[in-house]
Amino acid sequence: MLTTRRQTLKFLAAGAGAGLAMPYLPATALAQSGRSLNAQILGFTLAIHIPAIIALNEGMKELGYGAAEMTRIESMQVLTQSIVAGSAEVGEADVVSALRASEAGADIRLTGLVYSSTSQVFVVNADKIKSYEDFKNPENAIALNSLGDFIYVFLSGALGENGIDIDETTIVEIGGSGSRMRALLGGRVAAVPVHFDQADQIMKEGNYKVMIEPWKIYKPWISEGWLVNGKWLEKPENQTLIKDLQKAMITSFRRANDDIGYFVEGYHKYATLKGAKEATEESLKPIWERLSKEINAWPRDGGFKREYFEKLLPTYQKAGAVKSDLDLSKIVDTQFVDKALSELGS
Repeated sequence: MLTTRRQTLKFLAAGAGAGLAMPYLPATALAQSGRSLNAQILGFTLAIHIPAIIALNEGMKELGYGAAEMTRIESMQVLTQSIVAGSAEVGEADVVSALRASEAGADIRLTGLVYSSTSQVFVVNADKIKSYEDFKNPENAIALNSLGDFIYVFLSGALGENGIDIDETTIVEIGGSGSRMRALLGGRVAAVPVHFDQADQIMKEGNYKVMIEPWKIYKPWISEGWLVNGKWLEKPENQTLIKDLQKAMITSFRRANDDIGYFVEGYHKYATLKGAKEATEESLKPIWERLSKEINAWPRDGGFKREYFEKLLPTYQKAGAVKSDLDLSKIVDTQFVDKALSELGS
């Protein structure tokens, strides 16, 4: 189900409360039989998301739960707001929005990664943008999901390294990478962040080029994490649920790295791109290799370490996304990944 920003805000205003077998996934003695995780995820599923969606749909079932109940949300910031309000158990949250909400006093916790780094690249109309200076032209608008999110932050850093202040650019907010792609192709904007598997489609349509690849600038970059409400997390059964989610995630990461067939079958089942079900292993292999090998999107240890956030904090601050020296121990809760790794025996 796709929930729009308007629908979600109405929901919050109303006071809303609270196939791919995985044989190597250890069963848990504490699984709450049949319970389904109530999760909010973004409005699209692309290659980088596949292991996470397999974990929600199938990995949790291997641990004795029901398949997750998923609601799609278009806006990253609205998704974060909904977790703050307690309208879902877990959300696929933009980490910058989550940090900013924590800074403002929200009782929330990041408990693990949806994926590491990013597959987002900046694609530009090469007739309009030939150098970084061209980003200053007000006619060369940049489309972003929302001001201040993780894409805004890594764009700010990339522009800054090339002598451009992001405040000198023109930014419009367009939710959803598909909508941004259409805005670029329609000539309404000159630059957009899209996943690189979408970028290949764009460049077939005209004179477009990839100008920024964030994983070559930031090592690592952190884009999205599993966000929960702090009060909800106080219950022991919910702590077990989140630990088991991390077990399913890490197992799915490892299988996706080790077995292209696992990734391809998941892509056929869950990717939302047009033609995904017909994609061949041969056509998907370059995407899989890039995500698994070059970007390390699915780290075998979950990739969730507080020091990674500490390393990126100055970048967040420079972009104005967060204002203070956050106590990251209050929001970046690594215990569930640590426990999952212990139970997995590695």
